Amino acid sequence: MSVRHDTPDPASLREALHCLGDGRHPLAADLARRALLAAPDDPAWLSVLALATSAAGRADEALPLYQRLVELQPRQAAHWSNLGNCLCELHRERDALTPMEQAFALGASDAGAHFAMARACNAHGDPRRGLRHVEQALAAAPGDVDFRVLYVQLLGAVDAWELARDEIAALLPRPLDATQRVDLAYALLRGGSHADAQALFAAVLVQSPGDTDARIGSILALERLNRIDAAAGERALLDEQLDASERERLRDKLLQLDARLAARQDDHPRAGASLETLLELPDLDASARIGFGFDLGAARVKCGQIDAAMAAFAQAHALRRAQVNVAHPALAGNIDLYQVMSEPLADAPPAGLHFDDRRRDPVFVVGFPRSGTTLLEQLLDAHAGLSSFDEQPFVQRLAQRLYARADTVQAALRTLDAPERQRLRASYFADADTVLPAAGDARPVDKNPLNLLRLPLLPHLFPDARVVLALRHPCDVVLSCYMQHFGAPAFAVTFETLEAGAEMYDRTFAHWWRMRDRLALPVHVLRYEDLVADTEAEARRLFAFLDLPWQDDLLRFTERARDRVIGTPSYAQVIEPVNRKAVGRWTAFRAHFGDSALARLEPWVERFGYPAL
Repeated sequence: MSVRHDTPDPASLREALHCLGDGRHPLAADLARRALLAAPDDPAWLSVLALATSAAGRADEALPLYQRLVELQPRQAAHWSNLGNCLCELHRERDALTPMEQAFALGASDAGAHFAMARACNAHGDPRRGLRHVEQALAAAPGDVDFRVLYVQLLGAVDAWELARDEIAALLPRPLDATQRVDLAYALLRGGSHADAQALFAAVLVQSPGDTDARIGSILALERLNRIDAAAGERALLDEQLDASERERLRDKLLQLDARLAARQDDHPRAGASLETLLELPDLDASARIGFGFDLGAARVKCGQIDAAMAAFAQAHALRRAQVNVAHPALAGNIDLYQVMSEPLADAPPAGLHFDDRRRDPVFVVGFPRSGTTLLEQLLDAHAGLSSFDEQPFVQRLAQRLYARADTVQAALRTLDAPERQRLRASYFADADTVLPAAGDARPVDKNPLNLLRLPLLPHLFPDARVVLALRHPCDVVLSCYMQHFGAPAFAVTFETLEAGAEMYDRTFAHWWRMRDRLALPVHVLRYEDLVADTEAEARRLFAFLDLPWQDDLLRFTERARDRVIGTPSYAQVIEPVNRKAVGRWTAFRAHFGDSALARLEPWVERFGYPAL
């Protein structure tokens, strides 16, 4: 039996399309419903009704209409594209990939199709592919704010945070709705700009106190800023705002909040239970799953569950490696940090090198990651004569400028004349001024652990600099690096196993041992274990090395740290009173260190004066 479909009245259809075009969506939908009574499967009228329903914000009602349209006209790219966009609006971006691929196979090329495809690719853990599509969307509609917000999110997903922050800075002065501002605030939070994220969440909440996404983001930012009481207060306020249905809708986000706050309140069993529940969710975002995996490992460590903790870390590392392989394929087996150490050492700087710019050469705090450099930086920053900044890529930028001149730093330095040295030096201080705008006469402290690898270039631009090298037991350091969720993709690869971390430690300090006698800068070596055992004695020696007078209030530096933004994984630890809890932690994990890892570390254990393994 066949069913006859009447041809739609052209005049009525034109009127409905005009209504869609000028925003009269209810009238367009009404015309479509009347027409569909006579011809229930007419594609033209189904399209009008679907588009009008979508425009009215009822994506759930539009979805079956788009699904019917692709059944009726499977060769129409627009239907597949509209289906994919509708799924995205329903936060089913993963389900949108197949219809969007079908749309592009049929010739889709409009900006909206590229936008939906970018969202679907991101949901499937392929941000580079998504970035290509959102760039196509922006080429067609450069002023579209939603496209630009997604562009920011995808830049973050491929760790292009400087570009992402520049884009956010350009977007914020524009008229944005609350959802767009909240999305940008979450991007800032993921990118480490915690104070800026908190300010943006707070601004949204002033205008929309009931915005639960902004409230949740605000709590996460406050915790990250070590404002625990404020975070707990906001969490209580959120509870007051939620009814039962909202509480169920937000269950996953509330579990995340409660896990984070429970950990800060030393309730690690509760934190672990919340994280285990979160990790059971089938459609959890890959980045969230990785972060929760590392958090679960940390909670299990605190509960003394060593084997279970290492299992959680191993799973998190495997997921992070897969993510890095997609977002940064060039990193596979090609770690830039190793290439730096294979270069010939830079020559000694010219005799009598001097600069007349009246800038004070920095104190460079270096060491292997997780060696106590953040604690050390907080101590230094407590002195009125010093002003510190945390893990900025300013020395790396100097190296990049040198690589633009030659294949190695050594070769590039040989080409510099005095004006070129001055320009490079000025570029560093211009960067430093962006993070220390009110330093005055204070000497800058540049804390970035792996500037250790770049020390040979520093005397050529900062002949009066001082270097503080932080040491910690090699096994404790490697274990701590393994347990961290590093944002930098190179670090994620470098520390994905204890063996890989031990190899990096061995190479790093072999490089240091090779350069130490040739480095034309004074170096003060400070062991973490000595600092926490006798803080005052070690601090006095440190400030004497820097030719700075002792101040009795320096020992209260951890209290002062509560008011600072700390961008490293140790943000929660450095505000605690100095203690020895992390000393010798590795011994509980000894069974998880393979023979090859211990063999690489043992010479350094002995060389740095620690008891033999």
